Amino acid sequence: MAPRMHPAMASDHYRLLDLSSRVESASPHGLVGLLYEELLHRLDLAIAAGERGQSLSGNNHVAKAQSIIIALEASIDFERGGELALRLARIYRACREEISESCTPGNASRLSEIRAAISNIAYAWQALGPIRRRSEPSQH
Repeated sequence: MAPRMHPAMASDHYRLLDLSSRVESASPHGLVGLLYEELLHRLDLAIAAGERGQSLSGNNHVAKAQSIIIALEASIDFERGGELALRLARIYRACREEISESCTPGNASRLSEIRAAISNIAYAWQALGPIRRRSEPSQH
């Protein structure tokens, strides 16, 4: 008989399978939306770890959140984005710095502030989806 998987590991496994299939079929705009979704998820897990009193220094969820922010920075189209692209790059840089600061003792609550800021950006990005689809030429 095969050993049983811990329910939390099974849940994470199925979530990653779902994410993988969504990545394969996503548009470039949708991929950025998935990055935001995963970033918020990782921040939630890091916040929960901090609330349980766990050290955030070296925390896997914090590291993954940092990596996602780097990926978001790399995806900025500075040629077409103009001033908005520059502002977004500064916001991402500030978020990375704040996340690093939140890993020091007594600063874990800063993650909630970062999460709120990222959530606002993610919401705005999601709202742009229908607008972008209407403005793109039909491929029929």
